[in-house]
Amino acid sequence: MNRYYYYLIFFNLVANMISAVPKILFLHKTNGSLFSLFLSIPAGLLSVYLFIRFFNSFEGKDLSELVKKYFSKWISLPILSFLAITWLAAGLITLITFTFMIKRFLTPDMSILLIASLFLIFISYGILMQTKSILYTVETVLIFSIPLIAFMFIKAYRSPHFMWEFVGVAVMHSNHWPNYSAFSASLYCFLGIANLIVFNRAFPKKNFQLSWKSMLFIGIVGTITIISTYLIPIGLNGFEKIDSLVYPAITTSDTLRMKFGIVERVLFIFFMFFLAVTFISLLIHWHVAIELCKNIFWLKNFKWKNTNLTPYIFIGIFWAVTMFLTDYLNEYTLLIYAKYFFNCLPPFFLLMFILFWFIRRRAKTA
Repeated sequence: MNRYYYYLIFFNLVANMISAVPKILFLHKTNGSLFSLFLSIPAGLLSVYLFIRFFNSFEGKDLSELVKKYFSKWISLPILSFLAITWLAAGLITLITFTFMIKRFLTPDMSILLIASLFLIFISYGILMQTKSILYTVETVLIFSIPLIAFMFIKAYRSPHFMWEFVGVAVMHSNHWPNYSAFSASLYCFLGIANLIVFNRAFPKKNFQLSWKSMLFIGIVGTITIISTYLIPIGLNGFEKIDSLVYPAITTSDTLRMKFGIVERVLFIFFMFFLAVTFISLLIHWHVAIELCKNIFWLKNFKWKNTNLTPYIFIGIFWAVTMFLTDYLNEYTLLIYAKYFFNCLPPFFLLMFILFWFIRRRAKTA
């Protein structure tokens, strides 16, 4: 079962190759992005270690169950509500980003609300699946994605258009103090393990074999992924104007060609890959959000043909929030709000670790 822990970590790393994270890093390229990126690696590994160690102590239990067991109702409900809003926001950033991307690159004449609705139709079914079924879906997509990710990295580094001189310029700015926004955005890439607050229920009799080898493996893969996310666009597009690109990953993929491939432009393959990654990332985040919502509000008698309809109330709320924000935001304001969201994560997870400490202390004295 160890592999599912890796999946949650690595999928978040891959998904943020194309989200707002690279754009934020490039905006601070001359004032501490590279230092912040390297600083986020030990901070991210520490977060992974603390999450796994905590949930190893409570096999098969999610955070909602633990919070409701060891805290009173007036404390547990605000905590779960705040967690649900956080995971809803994480999914919204992914969904709206890809909606804008499709609008810009593929279907400029299609209504943006229609694009968002098509995503919501599929995701509304997916988030209601069993937790284990979602893990199996994540596994399937990731198995097919790993060779493609490796191919794109190798293709990019071996490209004749990749200029190591541009990378050298980026490295020259590594002597600046870390930037908080760049650090928080980089740290978010390592926080896929936080989905254990719900997915831990899928491991009733197993826990993660926490060892220095497993942490080293996560560190190596995470370092390669996040550094490549930063350096590959710079090497292929240049250092000076990289921060002016709206979607650096998409623009970078369009610089690559497969001379003897069936599809010459890597962009089209990359888009299909990102479509799958976006769907799974949104599936994970919103499954966590809706499971948290179920522990906040549940109508026992709101049924139709023995099916409780309470989750559909939450889905309706998700739809309403998504449609409103998709119509209200633009690419610039989305980036600003995503930056605010990432900046809130370090103190948010610090509070979560304090919550873990209280739960373990009360569990020992219970």
